[in-house]
Amino acid sequence: MNEIFSCLVLITQIGLNIFINIFLGLLIGKFLDDKLSSEPVFLIIFIILAIMAAFKNLFDMVKKYIKK
Repeated sequence: MNEIFSCLVLITQIGLNIFINIFLGLLIGKFLDDKLSSEPVFLIIFIILAIMAAFKNLFDMVKKYIKK
């Protein structure tokens, strides 16, 4: 039973991690594009960086879980 809850916690952490990273990348990119009047340049850059950060965090979390 305890293992089921730890798996649910891991799945929730993964989902929130990916969502928050991409959402923050979207917000920062949109903010910079609005301030600098450079339509989709910073939006694309920060979304790509956010996706890369989300997958790095994903691999780190799964690696920690596997070591347990």
